[in-house]
Amino acid sequence: MMSYLHNFLKLFTLLSCLFFAMDIRAAASDELISLEAKMLKYMDTNDRETFMKVSEKLKKESKDEGEERMFYKAWGNQAIYEATHQYFDNALKIASEMKEYARQEGSIYGEFAVMHTEAMILLQKQDGQAAEKAFLEALDFRRRHFPNESAAEDLRELMKIAYYRGDIATAKKYGNQLLSEPNVTAHHKGRALYRLCMMAFEENNVEEYNHYYEEMRRLMHTDGIKSVNLYTEVNYHIMNGDYKQALLLVDRLAADTCAERKAIIYHRLGDNEKAYEYMVLFNHISDSIQRVSHDRDVASLYLRMNNDRLRLESELLTHQNSSLRYQFYFALAGIVILILMFLVYQRHKIVRVLKHEKTMLDYGKKGMERSLKDLHELSFYESQTSLPLNIPVNINRLCNHLANITQKHCHRGVTTIFQTVYADDFEVLTNPEAMEKLLLHLLNNAARFTEKGIIWLKCVDTEESVRISITDTSPGYDNLEHEDDANPYSLTHLNVCQSISRLLHGRFWRDVEYTSGIRYIFEFQKTLTDNTTVTDNLWERNEIQLQED
Repeated sequence: MMSYLHNFLKLFTLLSCLFFAMDIRAAASDELISLEAKMLKYMDTNDRETFMKVSEKLKKESKDEGEERMFYKAWGNQAIYEATHQYFDNALKIASEMKEYARQEGSIYGEFAVMHTEAMILLQKQDGQAAEKAFLEALDFRRRHFPNESAAEDLRELMKIAYYRGDIATAKKYGNQLLSEPNVTAHHKGRALYRLCMMAFEENNVEEYNHYYEEMRRLMHTDGIKSVNLYTEVNYHIMNGDYKQALLLVDRLAADTCAERKAIIYHRLGDNEKAYEYMVLFNHISDSIQRVSHDRDVASLYLRMNNDRLRLESELLTHQNSSLRYQFYFALAGIVILILMFLVYQRHKIVRVLKHEKTMLDYGKKGMERSLKDLHELSFYESQTSLPLNIPVNINRLCNHLANITQKHCHRGVTTIFQTVYADDFEVLTNPEAMEKLLLHLLNNAARFTEKGIIWLKCVDTEESVRISITDTSPGYDNLEHEDDANPYSLTHLNVCQSISRLLHGRFWRDVEYTSGIRYIFEFQKTLTDNTTVTDNLWERNEIQLQED
């Protein structure tokens, strides 16, 4: 949990930087925009000297041209850079200097920029509670001083933070605040309502689900946003007990999602045999759910049987004691003591067994909850017909960032290495969030199950496409049809990767010729941005054979 939140916080940091950049782009000059882009290029690198040089130049020219927001943006990013690279004392010192300067200048926006920067530092320190408080203070400040500006993007991320830490009530609070923001876009409303519906479904709160569902329908009719998808429609009929209608629609969902929804429907109808049958189709989650239900029933039955046995034995002993003659008193007393000792031992043994079974039930429940989260992610991507593929992404920066994250979670002695044939400014147009999720699924599993050796993350060029491979030295699995929780490449993860690959107009497959571990390859069409430069040296690098020594 902590590693995803940490990954999420990292992603949130980068997204916030881009968000602030978009906030001032309309007013900045071409030269300032160029400097800003260069600053962001070095934001997630270890080249501190170059980053500080560029950001200082941006600060000076922004101040000279009267671009207040760009000035504080550049200054704040210096603190965020230090925090991202774990230099928290430097980050706090920069934030303190910003605060003092903003107060001397009487800059309202400067005060807001300081509050936002301090919240970002707390996020990097992984102090979620303090960071959330700081963001809320910044949001309150924004509402008071910039009432016409929407904070929907920040509230959406706050909702995700609360949801991923398991605080559903707080997540719903942020979602409802997002819906009431001024000038909030229909797209943000639709995404918030979708997540609120999901949380209401998890809590089996029919009233809340119906409320958000009706809001989504109104949004669809008034703004033309297709917020009510088939998945939400099926859940609506399940929540309201219209299982007949749900079964009529469910077959139009993706195969895995269809099986999981049918399992829920038949479970609510009381047909546990069919529910089990469909859950078996849905990967290892079926085993988790069936095992939890089965073990709970077995434990309960076992306890009742032993209680009945103890009661009957106690009655038998009482009857024997009353019917025995006095001459057998001492012999009977010895027998009773031995039987009582045996019963105490047996009872103690039963208690230990039940405690063990309870532990196994709790473990199964946790596994089930984790698999329900994987299922929600899979269901979301399976239900999408397209994703926006118009955001510039620096492939080297993204992959290097993910490799650094992966290294922190590797077993001792395992090394994560990133190699690329592309120049540092190589960019493509795609969807960064979806691409990062796909690569993280593979890298996280490689880090978890590779106990020694190397994890390779490589980028190579195939003229028309970009090919990214993840190679590790973990034990291979020949039969993917019989996988369990110990298998790093479960069908759930593979299906998520396949779904994302489809939405990114790419291909995803396992390299079966590689036998020293596991290698997966993701390839997508290369759509370059205007900022990308291609030199002869770059194409010469395509001929480099990357050795795995």
